[in-house]
Amino acid sequence: MRWFLALLVITVAGALILVSRQSSEPLLGGTQKLVVVATIFPLADWLREIGGPDVEVHCLVSGGSNPHHFEPAIRDAALVARARALFAAGLGLDEWAGRLAANSGRGEDLVYCETGSWIRPLQFHTTVVPMAAGESAEHGAKGVEVEILHGHEHGQSDPHYWLDPLRACDVVIRLADELGKLDPPHGNDYKRRATLYVGKLQALNGELAARARGIPPGSQVVTFHDAYSYLLGRLGIGLAAVIQASPGVEPSARDVSEALRILRQVGQRVVFQEPMDNGLAARTIARELGAGLEILDPLDSEASSVGKTYLERVRHDLNVLADAVAK
Repeated sequence: MRWFLALLVITVAGALILVSRQSSEPLLGGTQKLVVVATIFPLADWLREIGGPDVEVHCLVSGGSNPHHFEPAIRDAALVARARALFAAGLGLDEWAGRLAANSGRGEDLVYCETGSWIRPLQFHTTVVPMAAGESAEHGAKGVEVEILHGHEHGQSDPHYWLDPLRACDVVIRLADELGKLDPPHGNDYKRRATLYVGKLQALNGELAARARGIPPGSQVVTFHDAYSYLLGRLGIGLAAVIQASPGVEPSARDVSEALRILRQVGQRVVFQEPMDNGLAARTIARELGAGLEILDPLDSEASSVGKTYLERVRHDLNVLADAVAK
């Protein structure tokens, strides 16, 4: 907590000045935009789609940052201190966001939302059950029990819900409602844009369902870390193992050895690495297997080489996973 206490001491004066200035000037009026902050890329991208020209959106986890171990800087505290809302994923992913909101000096003037509370999350399990192609994980399809090599730092609920376009629809609609409460004059605009964007999400879901029909029954993959259960479940692909036991922590020699064993067992001929990973473990495993390397993107940071928007990045993951089990 030392970093947070230091950050609080340094920024209190600046935050109070900002809040004082904002209390005498409306945040909305004239050409001034509604200012909101999101912790992770999917939320920021959705807010930009919904908000259009009426909302100024900032994403905290950017560049090479990791939401699991993110430490807000002074500039992040300053952003939150002038924002009207802070939107987090919740479900244990970005617990630092709640502390950042509580120490912003804004009190009830800052709306804080954990969007994971708006959907029904999947639950982590010690085993993974492969499902029939296209069947959603919560429907309880039966199959073969497979091995898992890791624990979970988030608790029992999987926070990576944004990789399911249908759950994304629910959150987008709720985000539009929240923006409308903060900015009633543009409320209808937010709902209209949200409706248009939900149509795009539903089209993406249709593509996902079409690819799922071509997935061989009983398909399994090994991923870099446990962030893909929503997408894998919709595709009917089982998770056999992960390489990185703890998010943001370099895999151990044992992790790599066990991943190699299970990769050989399931016959996977491609190794996944993530945009923010240094690639050492994945390259080592790929070299040992004589396998190819592909980027599988968890979408939790703004930086990615596979696309600039949520829709582009999910389509990339969809194609990579479907191709991997077809080989």
